Amino acid sequence: MLYGMLLLCAACTTTQQSMPTTGNAFAAGVELPVGEGREILVTECLNCHELAALELFRDFYDRDLWRSLVISMRANGAEVDDTEVDVLSDYLARHFGTQ
Repeated sequence: MLYGMLLLCAACTTTQQSMPTTGNAFAAGVELPVGEGREILVTECLNCHELAALELFRDFYDRDLWRSLVISMRANGAEVDDTEVDVLSDYLARHFGTQ
């Protein structure tokens, strides 16, 4: 778990020039299901990460781990408030979490 979090955090601390654009982030071929939290993911997470990053944790993280990851991303600059943390955590757990 720690390795995965460090990997994602390292990806977010890259220089602005090497960060993917939202268009490139969608090029990963990962489908984002419609649902509450999708817009937060698109507007906040794709500023730093490509969608392929979701595949690192798919079917491995439960809601608590997704929430911890979202909180760590907030500490690294993601602009999400407490309500959005919960909405995004629920979305990630529902669509990409353990079944």
